Amino acid sequence: MKVQSMFIGKPKQLGDANATDKMQQAWVSAINRDRVDGGFVDILGFNGDEVADKKHHGGVDKAVFCYPYAHYELWRNELNIDIDAGGFGENLCVTDMDESTVCLGDVYEIGSARLQVTQPRKPCWKPARKYGELELSRITEENGRTGWYFKVLVPGDINEGEEIRLVERLHNAWSIARCNDVMHRSTDMIEVKEMSELPELAETWKVSLQKKIAGHIEDSSRRIYGPNV
Repeated sequence: MKVQSMFIGKPKQLGDANATDKMQQAWVSAINRDRVDGGFVDILGFNGDEVADKKHHGGVDKAVFCYPYAHYELWRNELNIDIDAGGFGENLCVTDMDESTVCLGDVYEIGSARLQVTQPRKPCWKPARKYGELELSRITEENGRTGWYFKVLVPGDINEGEEIRLVERLHNAWSIARCNDVMHRSTDMIEVKEMSELPELAETWKVSLQKKIAGHIEDSSRRIYGPNV
């Protein structure tokens, strides 16, 4: 397991302010981060890294976004789009890890930093806007190629090419793939409740699962399509 590439950046104005097509209109996002050789990561993320939508991105539980490098070849082949490492706005693009092998609560050492997995990413409308593929975020939620977030337990330096070492696995039964399935598809409320009570799960996911237990069905269309429709 290694860091294939790293990305740090700030929100940028994208799109065309004069466009009439919603998919081409102006928007602000940090999805187009800059590739870097390394950086220092603290509890709120990498120095010099920012998010545009602070309500739904960033914070302690979502300090670092991680995405598997192997997914990009699949996307290129399936959708015939020009997409490569960094394409989903991740901070760390990694090899030999994916949603089936990474578990909630996993603790990893990368460089001098120590990070813990807190949640999968819930796909939003921005990657779809970037690539002009309206259904991209819906497809991402369905196929589970979401990536995941880390919180920072020990701040430190991380460099491209760094080895990623699993130092603690707390919940072997709770892969990121399973977490996605329980959140988006499961009707087994015992399973939903069990996941909601995992201490390492991000607070926003606990709230969503508690709402699901209470019978509230999330309308994901606003998150997935946003202003694209």
